Amino acid sequence: MKLLPLADLRDRLAPGQPLPWGVRDERGNLLLGKGHLVDSEVMLEALFARGVFVEAAEAAADAVAQPAAPAPAPAPELAAGTPFERWDRLCSNLAQVLANPLEKLFLQRVRDAALHVQALSAMNTDLLLFLILRQDHGRFETYGITHALHVACVCNLMAQRLGWDRADQQRIIGAALTMNLAMIELQGVLARQPTPPTRRQRELIVEHPTQSARLLRNAGLDDEPWLAAVEDHHERRGGGGYPRSRAEPGTMAQLLRLTDQFTAKHSARATRPALPAQIAARQLFMDNPGDPLAALLIKEFGIYPPGCLVRLVSGELAIVVRRGRSANAPWVSTLTTSQGRAVIAPALRDTSRSEFAITSSVPEPVARPRLAPQAFYPEAAVAT
Repeated sequence: MKLLPLADLRDRLAPGQPLPWGVRDERGNLLLGKGHLVDSEVMLEALFARGVFVEAAEAAADAVAQPAAPAPAPAPELAAGTPFERWDRLCSNLAQVLANPLEKLFLQRVRDAALHVQALSAMNTDLLLFLILRQDHGRFETYGITHALHVACVCNLMAQRLGWDRADQQRIIGAALTMNLAMIELQGVLARQPTPPTRRQRELIVEHPTQSARLLRNAGLDDEPWLAAVEDHHERRGGGGYPRSRAEPGTMAQLLRLTDQFTAKHSARATRPALPAQIAARQLFMDNPGDPLAALLIKEFGIYPPGCLVRLVSGELAIVVRRGRSANAPWVSTLTTSQGRAVIAPALRDTSRSEFAITSSVPEPVARPRLAPQAFYPEAAVAT
């Protein structure tokens, strides 16, 4: 087996894109499979620095393959500014789009939003997860919009990890954005409602997958996999879901269901706080034992996902900002000194080093602190 240094193929790689070939060590042993997502510039540089290789024949075959059609560009009005500005603008845009499914350009605007989700994912995956976990839990009235965006972003990451083609990636994002189309306003009501759902509210909840698909068909959508994912996103393999108790829902519907559940666990309600990341992961695993999609979803977030609070062996309180090479050793930014005093400027810590190892996760205080992401991702504060 002839091997080529990965660094020699630098011009054929980009952060936010899956690997076009398998990555191997100097003996030819496979380290990362074809399609593995290189989700940041840091990860790409780490691969180059490690001195890994690619099988020459595989690289040559990829070089002569037909190039893929260029990806469509996001809508211009959404594509400028920093990731933080683009995120806020997308939330505002979705609030208008999802409130008007009868608008003439509804489907085009949903597809534009899907392209923007993909563009944000390609910029910085860790920042995206941070924004999801550190959401403003006091804005219950917008829960339906932000939840749809969270599910869409995570489904996109999962679709990339699963090696789905561009069409299916955009399809699952569109399905995530529209799966609750018939109950967007009700979601906000339920999030801030201090009592259990009423009988009529429960009826609307059970009906919403069917009604959402009906609204999409009325808007002119004829994409059956997208429609099936929306109709079946509360069905469970083996039965027991709703509204039809289907025993064999498709993979897209199952990915939607699991991501819907998992991201909802990270969101507060009037009746409960957001669950800590480790508890959310444990509950998802226990509710879906042996499900490979659930396991992959938990792996994508990691044990300590960006946005969660941790205590270090140094005594410092820190917030996770980037996943590391191992699931239990992310990069963090300090919030306090070892004596418990708030820091003026966060310091970056590599928790794989023994002097900065994580001793425990830290529950969110009742008065959840609002931590500006710009302080922890200064490189993303520059407009593109």
